[in-house]
Amino acid sequence: MEEKKNTFKEDLMRNFKQLKESRAESVAEEVEIMYRRKIEDLCHLIRNYDRDRENIILDLSPVNALSGAVVPSDFSAEGFMMKDLEIGRNKRDALINLQIMVQRYTELFGDLADGGVAKKTLENNKLEG
Repeated sequence: MEEKKNTFKEDLMRNFKQLKESRAESVAEEVEIMYRRKIEDLCHLIRNYDRDRENIILDLSPVNALSGAVVPSDFSAEGFMMKDLEIGRNKRDALINLQIMVQRYTELFGDLADGGVAKKTLENNKLEG
């Protein structure tokens, strides 16, 4: 498979013929940085959703009376389920966004220099359907 490298800059220069190469390079670099940051942010967000899910379960396990953990009479199964569902939907949406961003980054700029985290995040969280 042929490696694409910075087709974004080439497209800019082709579509805006008056655009100087230095300006096209500057714009392409800025856009590439924004894509990389968004990919990193999404990976971090997905990890946080996993932690949030673990924490809502941990909050149910009483360690001692002083821990402030939920007592059975105060537990809301509906509230637990809705919170778990919300976290799951948010995580799914973040995974979809990450998948789109990584694919688009690759199309525009080539492979991610440090794509290991994004690739690992996507592999560990396969979307069904």
